Amino acid sequence: MRYGAFRIAVVYLVISLLWITFSDHILFFFQHRLSADQILTISSGKGYFFVIVTALLLFAIIRSDDRKLKQSEQQYRSMYESNPNPMWIYEPSKLRIISVNDAAIAAYGYSKNEFLKKTILEIRPPEDAEKVIASAARLENSINNSGIWRHLKKDGTIIYVSITSHKISFNGQSHVMVLARDMTETILFEKKLENINKDLQEEKRKLSETQLISRIGGWDFFPGEQKLVWSDEIYEIAGILKEDFRKPFDLYLEHIFPEDRAMMINALNDLIANGKLLDVTHRITGIDGSTRYIRQLAKIDSGSPETLKITGSLQDITELKMLKEERDRYQLSFESTLNSMSDAFFALNRELIIIRTNEAFRILTGRDSNDIIGRSIFDLFSKEQNVFYPVYQKALEDRVICEKEDYSLVLNKWIKLAAYPTDEGVAVYFTDISEQRSKDARLKEAVERYELVAQATRDVVYDMNMLQDHLIYNTSLTHLINVLPENIKYNLEWWRGLIHPDDLADVVRGQELIIREGRTNWECEYRLNCGNGIYKYIIDQGYFVYDEQKRAIRLIGAVRDIDALKRSVHENRQLADMITRVNNMIIVTDPYRRVRWVNKAFEDMTGYNLGEIGGKVPAGFLSGPESSEDMLTALRVKQELLEVFSLDVIIYTKERVPLWISAEFTPSYDESKKFQGYVTVCQNITFRKEKEAETKRQHDLLRKIAWMSSHEIRRPVATILGLVDLMNQAEDEAERNEILPLLNRCATEMDQMVHEINNEIKNVEELH
Repeated sequence: MRYGAFRIAVVYLVISLLWITFSDHILFFFQHRLSADQILTISSGKGYFFVIVTALLLFAIIRSDDRKLKQSEQQYRSMYESNPNPMWIYEPSKLRIISVNDAAIAAYGYSKNEFLKKTILEIRPPEDAEKVIASAARLENSINNSGIWRHLKKDGTIIYVSITSHKISFNGQSHVMVLARDMTETILFEKKLENINKDLQEEKRKLSETQLISRIGGWDFFPGEQKLVWSDEIYEIAGILKEDFRKPFDLYLEHIFPEDRAMMINALNDLIANGKLLDVTHRITGIDGSTRYIRQLAKIDSGSPETLKITGSLQDITELKMLKEERDRYQLSFESTLNSMSDAFFALNRELIIIRTNEAFRILTGRDSNDIIGRSIFDLFSKEQNVFYPVYQKALEDRVICEKEDYSLVLNKWIKLAAYPTDEGVAVYFTDISEQRSKDARLKEAVERYELVAQATRDVVYDMNMLQDHLIYNTSLTHLINVLPENIKYNLEWWRGLIHPDDLADVVRGQELIIREGRTNWECEYRLNCGNGIYKYIIDQGYFVYDEQKRAIRLIGAVRDIDALKRSVHENRQLADMITRVNNMIIVTDPYRRVRWVNKAFEDMTGYNLGEIGGKVPAGFLSGPESSEDMLTALRVKQELLEVFSLDVIIYTKERVPLWISAEFTPSYDESKKFQGYVTVCQNITFRKEKEAETKRQHDLLRKIAWMSSHEIRRPVATILGLVDLMNQAEDEAERNEILPLLNRCATEMDQMVHEINNEIKNVEELH
């Protein structure tokens, strides 16, 4: 209150005491003149008067203070509600927001009711929750500047705000008032500026590294002051210490080789006097005593003769110089190597001009080097007689290595030529192979005789060098194994990789036994992978050759296909078990679920023959869009458990026509009770499945007709009965006329339903 409770009480007490004291004294002074009744009346009246006057005064004071208090509260409330910055009040114990101003509602996108249902944690990212709780616990009674925080708007946008808070008394309880100033643009700008500075620093670092890597540095020279300013890179390139107290210009001149110093100074003076661009290469001595080659480039940047400034760059080209010297040494060595070669060599540029030859070429052509270099290749070998011209041209144009063997009409020799593309044009190497061609012809004739003998037997004949691990086969190998000639490998590891894993150990053990006992003849039957995962039985008969130390050095042998014989015995055994089921489809698979055999009924039904599907897993070619992955998984599990089982499954023919089959899976074993795979007998049940589906559709239609008869038709019938009853109760013709259209509409509805039932009945009849 304006006057203060204590002050009002003191004033009231003083006035009351003075009033009582002086009014009683005055009344006592006139007691002789007044009667007792008058004194009593005056005494009571002055008391009433005092109470009324003081009550009115107190009422006026309290009302005035109350009005001013309400006005002050309204001003503070207006300052809170109308503040352009978001503000809210929350309860410290539960962190629940209990009041929020309009600016906060506008800034955050929540309605007032949504805001008042939230805590201060819910308008912040979840990862900041612990920091918020800790910050709230540290609040003091004075104004608290909590710094920059991240807040979440209703649409999920994160904003950055500066938080100022202080504790207040609200509705008689302690609360915290918070003022938030949006700093998002400022923070984002600062971050962007920080990233730009980082990028600039990174670019500066990269530039410095690039200069160091490329051994380049910059410098400025002021002739008037004889002042030379270097970049940091020059100290490292030139091998000069930064701590050297001497002037850089004098220091650098001192490091230049004496015989190069005058050239550098003259070029600098020429630049100053005539403005001629400085481009000088000289040598310097590094601090470690090494010699370095430096290239200097400079030009006049600006200024009058008194303030002339020269800007230049320096590059360490020592490595380039070393490479040039190395190239010269290599060139000399290359020329020496070419001349020592037995093959003739010449190099052509892109215009097919001879630019380099070796001694063998000059001897072969009988011409001197001066008579060859610079002339066209066609001057030596005319284009009409030059059968190798297309080889040069292809190597030159397509940039590929080209080789050719042919008879040279110019040299009257068989020539083997190879052309290699180069930066200058093409390099050509050729040699005389006339004698080699003669030997090859005789060898070819002998090999052809050998191949004819091999073709007559169809046996695969091989010769293995056991010391070099090199195998040679005849051409019958491609008849036995479905493999392209270029995919054949000529080593023992590749051949043994074709042997069935279950047979490999026996093959190796048998060969090792023969070698250990020093015998020569070896024979073994085993299965061989002949392509596409199909194994065939073969008999391998070999002869071991030993050296003087009794080491096996060679194995010569022949391989014969006996698969038909072996499998006929096995198939006869299987056919005896299947003879009673030949009318059904039969599939025989190996332990790895790959097809080994199918009967004719299977081929006729599905369109697949054994040659197409041998070695393949049935699920791979019989599955289709309606196949169930769960069913295939269950089938594999049962097969892995070697169970006897049956199931109905849909398969697809080669023409992708779906068939329903009832498949019966039975595991098969050999004489030693070893699992050999599954025998699957399949019965076509497509017709049965179609009948089941047709019956289901009939039942569904009949159920629909029954429902329409028992439910849909009752509605118009009940309506007609009600309308007829109303007509019977109608008192005049007008009422009956109103009912007749309704009866007509109900009859029409009933007629439509009868037609629908008839249509459904026709559908049922069509199914039959």
